[in-house]
Amino acid sequence: MGSVGIRNLKNKLSRYLGKVKEGEILRVTERGKTIAYITPAKANKEYEEIANLARKGIGSWKGGKPKGSERLAKISGKPISEIVVEDRR
Repeated sequence: MGSVGIRNLKNKLSRYLGKVKEGEILRVTERGKTIAYITPAKANKEYEEIANLARKGIGSWKGGKPKGSERLAKISGKPISEIVVEDRR
């Protein structure tokens, strides 16, 4: 994995994008701290799946860690804890 500062990336963008196109993952830094990764499009199938869900209106993602659903699932029947206790008997 290569690493590049913002200024150098800006000045030599074509060169670095060529490396990414060849399959290299590029870490972008600002004052020594990692702020982004540039990855080849073909190697990032997970992102494409998330983007497709967002386009369809099924889900959304703002780039952070997933927090789960805002709506709780409604289920009927016994709680899992009761089923486990019964199974242990």
